[in-house]
Amino acid sequence: MQADLAAAEIEHRRAGRHLLLLLDFDGTLAAFSNDPTTVHLDSDTSALLERLAANAAITLGIISGRRLPDLQKRVTFSGDMYLAGFHGLEIHAPGEVFIHPGAASATTLMQSIADAIQPHVAPLPGVFIEDKVFSIALHYREAAPAARVVATSHFMNAARVDIDAGRLRLLPGAGVIELLPDAAWHKGSALEWIRERVERIHGPTFTVYVGDDVTDQDAFRAIGLHGLAISASERATGSEFSVDGPDGVMRLLNCLDGPKDNRRA
Repeated sequence: MQADLAAAEIEHRRAGRHLLLLLDFDGTLAAFSNDPTTVHLDSDTSALLERLAANAAITLGIISGRRLPDLQKRVTFSGDMYLAGFHGLEIHAPGEVFIHPGAASATTLMQSIADAIQPHVAPLPGVFIEDKVFSIALHYREAAPAARVVATSHFMNAARVDIDAGRLRLLPGAGVIELLPDAAWHKGSALEWIRERVERIHGPTFTVYVGDDVTDQDAFRAIGLHGLAISASERATGSEFSVDGPDGVMRLLNCLDGPKDNRRA
């Protein structure tokens, strides 16, 4: 029901403007997994996204915490779209690639912190370190409370000096804490970067962002007056509408899947 109401509100408020439709990946388009490497788009979701990408009235994009090369392996359907990885620090646009200067600045530092933490967290059930090269993430979604406390304590101890010095910053998520370069850039910055380019081509847009976690709230705030924020879980606050996980997102996208005569040639 919420998906239907949100889709109707989008169609009413966009008032004929070009629709910029941006979504998170994990927990929004695809269900979470204890092993991030096993997450994928199912065939129905891929087909639906491909149809939306082919609609001349819509520009589609995905903004994810995953590295851009990893995201590109999981989003394989055809059609022009924007793919932003590493919380927007890496963006692949039609005819353009953007990498924030701060993305690679802390690579050596990240590796040293990962090496320092790994021996302490490796024995903890349900805890693991994900090395994203430009960042490191501590995953503990399936860990017992005591193991979470131990793991986060080691993580914070290893990173505290560099966080306090302003070289790195923490980004909490659902069962994960990520350590990033302290660049003044986030998913909201990526949304604004993408929107600027889309509006050069299509004029004023109505921007919709769908996300499921606290990391998506920067994008919610960046939307402004001419758009709509939609949460896909209770973890993400500050949205006008909410849907229930990837299934709810699919219902919303099906509602937005326009008539075939809008397809790009």
